[in-house]
Amino acid sequence: MDEPHAPSPAGTGHILQNRQRLSRSLLWQLQRRYFAQAGLDAWRSGTVPHYVTSNPFIARAYAQLVLGWLRDVAPLLNRHAPLYIVELGAGPGRLAYHFLQQFFGLLAHSSFSDVPVCYVMTDYSQRTVAGWQSQPQFQPWIAAGRLDFALFDGERNDSLTLLHGGVTLAPGTLANPLALLANYFFDGLTHDAFFIEDGQLFESLVTLTTPRPGADPTDPALLPDIACIYTQEPASSDYYDDPAFNQILAGYQQELLLTHLLFPIGGLHCLRNLSRLSGGRLLLLAGDKGYHHAEELLLREEPGYDVHGSFSLTVNFHALGEYVRQLGGLFLSTPQRPVQLDVCAFVLDPAGQAYPETRLAYQQAIVQGGPDDFFVLKQGLEKHYAALELTQLLAYLRLSGWDHKIFLGCFPALLEKLDQADEPLRLALHEMVQQVWQGYLGLGEVSDVPFCLGLVLSGLGYHAEAAAFLQRSLLQHGPDAATFYNLALCYQALGQDAEAVAMVTQALARQPDLAPAGALHAQLVARRSPG
Repeated sequence: MDEPHAPSPAGTGHILQNRQRLSRSLLWQLQRRYFAQAGLDAWRSGTVPHYVTSNPFIARAYAQLVLGWLRDVAPLLNRHAPLYIVELGAGPGRLAYHFLQQFFGLLAHSSFSDVPVCYVMTDYSQRTVAGWQSQPQFQPWIAAGRLDFALFDGERNDSLTLLHGGVTLAPGTLANPLALLANYFFDGLTHDAFFIEDGQLFESLVTLTTPRPGADPTDPALLPDIACIYTQEPASSDYYDDPAFNQILAGYQQELLLTHLLFPIGGLHCLRNLSRLSGGRLLLLAGDKGYHHAEELLLREEPGYDVHGSFSLTVNFHALGEYVRQLGGLFLSTPQRPVQLDVCAFVLDPAGQAYPETRLAYQQAIVQGGPDDFFVLKQGLEKHYAALELTQLLAYLRLSGWDHKIFLGCFPALLEKLDQADEPLRLALHEMVQQVWQGYLGLGEVSDVPFCLGLVLSGLGYHAEAAAFLQRSLLQHGPDAATFYNLALCYQALGQDAEAVAMVTQALARQPDLAPAGALHAQLVARRSPG
């Protein structure tokens, strides 16, 4: 996680904006402009982090949670009408891809297999949505009516129109309750800042400065250089136009003796809009860097923000939970404090049911070894892959849901140990390759997954399949000497010497000093020579 961009202690720099509510500051305009310009490149380049919220493990946990919730709302379901699962701010699209695979696989074996389910990916950036629509691996899901897209701004909209289906989801139109996923979403919505001392509430007005004179105030590239200077002004008890929001703020004023407080006003507006859209019947799963225990809000310093192309703040999930409780809903959070990722669940239902199946699913999928625990474990294990046996590496990959990132980390150790595999283990490793590839959604990153999978298959003796993966590598990542050389080895093993010569010639054309390729070329030419 990036280090927080701390507020400036002094008033140096050129003023971009003076003494403004944090939620009305220039920061949010720069944020929106960044994503409007970058589209999927924001994640493709690795600038905006997304792995912890976009891997197969968290997708499986969410799929189990949604199914648990479905068991609770089963009496309310209209099985002839669509059930919508909407992802807010779907980012690079990897959570959607993993969730589609995990959820529909589980749904087919459940009592809800006859329910028509449609997953909807949303964002306010048209460029990002267009990028998802053009993704080849999404096309079968679109054709089956199980995936659609919509432009949606959670802070401003309470309706959305599906770009393929043409249906508008609006208040009063949904026949079924609504499920929503929101990973790394609330941290990018507007926040306000307050200071509380001895029962007194102050609004923290922010002044934005930059060391760059004459800087363009609409340029998102300014974000890393902007300093935030806070000044405190007494605030009234009716700060917001919604009494529910003021009630939450008043509770903090009474309970927190001394602290700086981030208040997720954009998140609260979004929850209010979602409640209207769903008719007060929804499940929301949210994963973010955040706090959900009231005591975590004590003695906090002036808020900074993380810069990663855009910027993000730490989410006050406790305030969002208080709002849902005011509406008669259910707020689920972990007893432990998360290390990297806080996953919370919010349930709204006018009937005020107990939702035992949702609670049970949350306990099993999130509390008892959830996405945060798995990510922390991954960070520790990745330093020791070389010490693991093949069976242990395989078990870890299976536990991860065949995560391509974990595969890439394990790849050197896997390749080194392939000659230790007996026949049953060779078959299991062959299956691993198929599973990793099936779950991989490429974004055009530098990491060459098909190349690595091809080398594993080649090492296992599956040369024809290895050649197919290496050809995919050439298509996706372009000509490369190592790829051509390994293709030549595959063709040589298959007895296709003419193809092998063609490939090794390509390798040497790109890297003449590649000694193994030169030796292979000489061997192949000698073998084909009549003398």
